[in-house]
Amino acid sequence: MVIYEKARLKVAEFYFDEQEQNSAADMVRFHFRPAPIPGAVCTDRHTTELNLDQSLAALHAGMNKETRYEIRRAEKEKISTEFTSTPDRGWMESFIEFYDRFAPTKRLPTINRPRVEALHREGYFNLSRALSEDGTALVYHAYIRMGNRARLFHSGSLFRAMDKPMAACVGRANRLLHWADIQHYREQGAEIYDLGGWYAGGTDPEKLAVNRFKESFGGSVVRQFDSDRLITWKATAVWQVRNLVHAVSGRFR
Repeated sequence: MVIYEKARLKVAEFYFDEQEQNSAADMVRFHFRPAPIPGAVCTDRHTTELNLDQSLAALHAGMNKETRYEIRRAEKEKISTEFTSTPDRGWMESFIEFYDRFAPTKRLPTINRPRVEALHREGYFNLSRALSEDGTALVYHAYIRMGNRARLFHSGSLFRAMDKPMAACVGRANRLLHWADIQHYREQGAEIYDLGGWYAGGTDPEKLAVNRFKESFGGSVVRQFDSDRLITWKATAVWQVRNLVHAVSGRFR
């Protein structure tokens, strides 16, 4: 369980198969569950999962040919990767600054710092990054790690501001970083590597391209649910205003 405050609400969040605990929160949120939570406002999701309980050779063979080639090419370009399951303040601030520059290029919100800080305090927040030969950060990945699962929570790169050759290099770095992360989590005993969502629609070309990227690592698409239980009148009011804003702006919740 993680607890944080945002918009003057006390929010308690439970992930995967965590058992609910008493939290005295205004809102209780359940993320990435296999089934809806009774009595809560539920949203169905999809994601792509890799089973890490297999050999590295099998995982490598499960990726498509292009992805394996791009990973080899990134290695030849001397792109390096770094991973930490216990990010220090320097790692955290570098990631947040990088992601907050990336988010507007994808029309995404910037980092929910109270939430990320709460995950970090509880030891659930992992970070990795891919670096160019001169040490410039090209890609960051942020994960929630609980029990036998690791889920990609945030991924950021700045390729949209680059020329075409450099953007392609960043794409290769992203693939290499995923492969390095897969190996790290397998070595640490994780059983599920979750690529952090999958678009179930058929009309958004950009999201469909992201689907193809994730599917290129193998694995399978599974259905999940997020559920919110509104405990206090404050939570209900904030929820209604938020949904109205999202409806007006055309953004998905």
